[in-house]
Amino acid sequence: MQQPKSWQTVTFRAMGSHINLWLDSADTAWLAAFELVEELFRSNEEALSRFREDSELSQLNRHSGEWFPVSLLLWEVLQAAVDMAAATGGLFDPTILDALEFAGYTQSFEVLTTAVNYNPHFKNNHHVGAWRDIRFDSLNQRVLLPPGSRIDLGGIAKGFTAQQAVDILNQYGPCLVDAGGDLTAGTAPYGFAGWPVAVAAPKTDVDPLDLFTLWLAEGSLATSGIDYRHWLRNGRTVHHLIDPFSGQPAETDVITTTVLAKEATTAEAWATAALIGGITTGMAHLVANQFPAVMITCNNKLMLTPAMADKLTELQQMWNLG
Repeated sequence: MQQPKSWQTVTFRAMGSHINLWLDSADTAWLAAFELVEELFRSNEEALSRFREDSELSQLNRHSGEWFPVSLLLWEVLQAAVDMAAATGGLFDPTILDALEFAGYTQSFEVLTTAVNYNPHFKNNHHVGAWRDIRFDSLNQRVLLPPGSRIDLGGIAKGFTAQQAVDILNQYGPCLVDAGGDLTAGTAPYGFAGWPVAVAAPKTDVDPLDLFTLWLAEGSLATSGIDYRHWLRNGRTVHHLIDPFSGQPAETDVITTTVLAKEATTAEAWATAALIGGITTGMAHLVANQFPAVMITCNNKLMLTPAMADKLTELQQMWNLG
């Protein structure tokens, strides 16, 4: 479709991803709005990145086993991560940083080499269910990580920031935030049922394909996959999605999972959890929680939850009526 002239857009890079913003606005207020959001992503990355030695998250990780005072931002993101760990039965787990580094994911992906050799400096000290032992002191806004545990907030920090960005942009008009392919929308643009967003097929060597298009408004569409972030470690292909129950890159029968949810952190966490759980366990969780979702299996089979199938049926009826 041709983009309306009132749809303002900007692109920048943050949190290891290309960030694209859209705002349906006919005046110049969008310039200030975009500047606010770009600064938001920059400041949140400075606080929440595990790749920055001076980040607040890295400081917290260096003080595991001790009560550590944190900012409201880190407090809220970490609480969201623990809440999602509980909701997913531990399939999503923020305490997997040791396992990630042991697998070779030691640098931001854009600078990570395609082949990583074993480094004895990194140890896999992952303890199953360590997230259950994270303690929060609300009176003093302090966090206690279990001794030896370290946190990676990754996609959930990006989703949290995207939700904050939408809250800012919504004050200026209908908006959409694309954070590395994970989409969070505010109100629908004027005259539309939502923002037209595509669910993409897994990455291949040819031009990317779109599976189908949805209208997205006041919700988030997140995709987790092993088709992009992978590398060779000692001659073996590994990826960044750690199975919290083994402490190793997940052996899954799913390539990508896309989840539609009201909140970005919910969509992010469940996309990861369902992919790790695979066709049987992951899909069962998505169905039980009534998420509109789609899985692409390792044998290229497309699987829809009933809620997603219903949504596509509704769209087809709209198109037919049109």
